[in-house]
Amino acid sequence: MYFPSKKDLWIYPINWGCIIACFSPIFIGRDYEALFFTIPLAILLAWSWFTTGYTVNSELLIIRNGPIKKKVPIKDIKKITKTKNPLASSALSMDRLEIIYSSEFGMALVSPKDKQKFVSFLKSKNPQIEVDNSIK
Repeated sequence: MYFPSKKDLWIYPINWGCIIACFSPIFIGRDYEALFFTIPLAILLAWSWFTTGYTVNSELLIIRNGPIKKKVPIKDIKKITKTKNPLASSALSMDRLEIIYSSEFGMALVSPKDKQKFVSFLKSKNPQIEVDNSIK
């Protein structure tokens, strides 16, 4: 099942402003060599905007953000809590969930649109997951 990322309203102008700014050499009419660097950045920002989401299948939570894909075995998930942690992550909102799992750096930050459905779906796959009371 696929869960798209929630997108905060204040992130829209920042993201799309950066994408438009990447094309500014075209509008200014000079320095076309800069497009060599700015067009790939614009593509990366747009790709991340449209593909950030979370897929839960029978065994894995797949966290996708543009070209980056992280696979977390559902059986390894220990705890899910609400957070507003500002660390860079595969989340387009500050209204996030912190997923703790057993791994060397076992933490992922996600921001699914429907948190309750996301958490209950994960919990149906692994009933041992400890869930913060504020999510239920």
